[in-house]
Amino acid sequence: MGLVKNAYVGRTFIQPSQTIRQLGIRLKLNPLRDVIRGKRLVVVDDSIVRGNTQRAVIRMLREAGALEVHVRIASPPVKWPCFYGIDFASKAELLANGLDNEGIRASIGADSLGYISLDGVIAASEQPKTRLCRACFDGVYPITLPEVVGGKHVLEGIERSVGGSREPSTANGRVPEHAEGYPGSDALTRP
Repeated sequence: MGLVKNAYVGRTFIQPSQTIRQLGIRLKLNPLRDVIRGKRLVVVDDSIVRGNTQRAVIRMLREAGALEVHVRIASPPVKWPCFYGIDFASKAELLANGLDNEGIRASIGADSLGYISLDGVIAASEQPKTRLCRACFDGVYPITLPEVVGGKHVLEGIERSVGGSREPSTANGRVPEHAEGYPGSDALTRP
């Protein structure tokens, strides 16, 4: 094992800002130089969402003397927003949105990058495709989303976000009067 996890640092993924997430990653994982130095390494992770964790881990491993760092991900690329309680509500936050495998690999600084396919995940689950939510991988949501998408809280019946000030847009680019104040509500239509 080349990284030791600090048990006193919580989930960095859900932190409110990019700066706090990046600092938390550095505090959460500590490389063991004697184990890493001079080695070719494979890092396995469950997913790449924003790329913060992989980018920081790869940088730490290289600083600790790793010769090569190869990354393998146990999910397909996350390209679509989640409106079911996971903390990413816009395509703009997702590293795989707009980048191919090579672009993602270069962005995180890995020597190679591989993902499991969506078909591979479905087969591993031993469930029919129709019983799985795969929206963040292929954009096929299990229920029809409202025309005005209000961020991740839209499915909870929350009509306005607390402190929200950004205006949403619909697929046709208009902002309905009743929809003001929904941050991230244009997540499906913006890049």
